[in-house]
Amino acid sequence: MEKITNKEIIDVVKFSDDKLIFVQRNPLSDPNDFKADYYIINFTTGVREVVTKKAYLLKKFGAASEKICEMIKDFIKCQAMILKDKSVLVVFPNGQIGLFSPEGDLLWNKELSFNGSPVFSLAEDEDAFWCVCKDENSVMRYSTDNFAVDIRIGSKDAQTFSEPDFVSADEKYVYVCCKNRVRKIDKETLIVSSIDDYFPNLSRFYRFKDVSIICCSDGLYFDN
Repeated sequence: MEKITNKEIIDVVKFSDDKLIFVQRNPLSDPNDFKADYYIINFTTGVREVVTKKAYLLKKFGAASEKICEMIKDFIKCQAMILKDKSVLVVFPNGQIGLFSPEGDLLWNKELSFNGSPVFSLAEDEDAFWCVCKDENSVMRYSTDNFAVDIRIGSKDAQTFSEPDFVSADEKYVYVCCKNRVRKIDKETLIVSSIDDYFPNLSRFYRFKDVSIICCSDGLYFDN
């Protein structure tokens, strides 16, 4: 694996087919405070450069990013999905979910939960999105037509997923971070398997083209 930075990564947003924006956390003198630094990197060549906060927000939330972020104080912690009609879906780690119009107006907000536990994280899948429920060891897919669950895999007593806390997806698989392991769901067959590698202090995992993007507490790694 190639280490890109030794700073904690607090968000990753796909910029193009071969580039991504990552946000790294730089602690300040106050241990409860930090400065966010924004970078764009070509994950094929490894070339990295500074990018503006405005460019990050535009890519994450779309054309109405400025108005949306007036209503979202912690715009880094949430995950967002721009739907086909240009409305924007936002999911927070506490299970809150909101839908914004293409113009940036809040249409509705509610909480996602399963058996009383929060459902969070967000992985795009055409007209659907995947989330996790850590307390129930479950991964579920929601339709963007009615925002109802159409697929759920796992259960509290099953070993399929162990405390899943992050989900991402590419064209073929859904990737689920479970402690220091990554499980993957085949979108076509729904068969669940494992990526063999062990990642200490894993927080996020992405797969772009043939490159794995691994976020751990000690930094960001690329792996071919």
